[in-house]
Amino acid sequence: MLNKTLLTPGRLFLIRLKNNGKEQFRVWNSVLDWTVWLYLVIPGLVIFGGLYRELWQRLPEWAIDVPWTALYPIVIFVLMAFGRIRTYMEEADRLFLLQRPRWLQMLKRYGMFFSFLKQALVLLIPFAILLPFLIRAEGMEWEHIGAAYLYAWLYGMFTSTVFHQLKNIARGWRQWLLQLVTLIVLAAAYLIPMLMLSPGSSNFIPAWIGMSFVFLLSLFVCLRTGIHYEAEVRSERNARLSSTEFLMSRIIPSKPIVKVKRPLLFRRSQRLFGGTDAGTLLAEMRLKAFLRSMMPLRVWIGFLFVTSYASTLVSPPAAFALIIGFLIIGVSWLRMQWEQWYAEEFVAQFPWKGDSVKRAIRLSRFWLLLPHLSIWSGLAGYRWAGLWAIVPAAVVCGLIWWGISRSEVVMKLREKEKETA
Repeated sequence: MLNKTLLTPGRLFLIRLKNNGKEQFRVWNSVLDWTVWLYLVIPGLVIFGGLYRELWQRLPEWAIDVPWTALYPIVIFVLMAFGRIRTYMEEADRLFLLQRPRWLQMLKRYGMFFSFLKQALVLLIPFAILLPFLIRAEGMEWEHIGAAYLYAWLYGMFTSTVFHQLKNIARGWRQWLLQLVTLIVLAAAYLIPMLMLSPGSSNFIPAWIGMSFVFLLSLFVCLRTGIHYEAEVRSERNARLSSTEFLMSRIIPSKPIVKVKRPLLFRRSQRLFGGTDAGTLLAEMRLKAFLRSMMPLRVWIGFLFVTSYASTLVSPPAAFALIIGFLIIGVSWLRMQWEQWYAEEFVAQFPWKGDSVKRAIRLSRFWLLLPHLSIWSGLAGYRWAGLWAIVPAAVVCGLIWWGISRSEVVMKLREKEKETA
C-alpha cells in the first residue's frame, strides 16, 4: 500500500524526466563552462540578436532572390525526420515493471505526449529564424505561417509515430531499408502539398484535415500497440547517450563494434578451391574477406572502371600495352592490401609458414585480377577487330596471366628443392 500511495506512473515519469535533465545538464556543463559562455556563447547570442534585428529592418539584396517558400519546407522536414518518441524506459524495468503492463503503457503515453510538446518547441526555432524572410521577402501573412506551422507539427507527430512503430518490425539492414523507403515516401507526401498549395488558403484545408485524420489514426494504433520492451530500452539508451557520444567523439576515437552476422557472400562459408594445403586455405580466407569488405571492394571496382575508361582513350595496340601497366598497378595495390589484412589479429594468430603465405598471395592475386584482365583484354580486342575478337583476346590474356602465375610457383618450388639439396 505504501508503494502505491507514494509512486504512480505519472510520478515515475516525472522522476525519470528530471534525472534525464540533470544528466544532460552535467554532460553539456562539462563542455560549456563559464569561459565558453563568457567568450563564445554570450557574444554569439548578442551578435545573432543584432543581425536578426537588422533583418527585420532591412533585408539584404541576396535574400530577395532566394525562393524561401520552396526552401523552408525542406528545412522543416529535415528537422521532423530526426524527431523520435522517447518512452524513458530503463533496463531495471525488467525486474520491476514487466509485471505491471499498465505502468509501461502509461510511461509510453507520457513519453509520447512529452515528445510531441518538445517537437512543437523545436519546430518554432526554424520558423522564428526564417520569419523575416517569409514575411518581408515572400509577403506571407501571419495566418499562412501559423497554418504551415500547425501542419508541420501534425506531420512531425505523425512521422514520429511511424518511425516508432517501424523499429519493432525489422532489425539490421532490413530496418534501415524500411526506414529509408518510409522517409522517401513521407518526404514526398509532405513536400508536394507544401510546394503546390498555399498554407492558410482554402485549397489547403483538405490537406490539413486529411493530415489530422491520419495523425489521429497513427496515434491510436501506436497507443494500442503492445510494449516491445527490448526495442524500447535500446532506443531509449541510444537517445540518452547520444549527446555524450557526440561530445566524446571529438575527443576519444570510436572503436569499431564487433558484430557476428551472416555475410551476404559465401553465407555457408563453402570451399572455393579443392586443395587442402595451408596456402590454399589462406588464399580462400583472403578472397572471402576481400569480397565481404566494402572498402577494398569499392577500390577494386573503381580501379576497374577507371582503367577500362583509360583504355578507350588510346589506340587499340596501345590498349594491349596498357594492360601490362594496369597489372603492375593492381599487383602493387593488392600487395599493400594483403599486408594490411595479414596483420589483422585474427589472421596473425595462426603460425603461417613462408611458402604457404607466398602461395596464398599468388593464388588470391591471380583470381582478384583475372576479371579485370578479362575486361581489359576483351575491350582491347573489340576495338582492334570487332565483336568476334572479344572472347579470343580475353582467353589468350587469361592464359598468359595463368602461365605467369604458375611459372612463378614452379620457380619458387625449384628454388626450394635446390636449397634442400
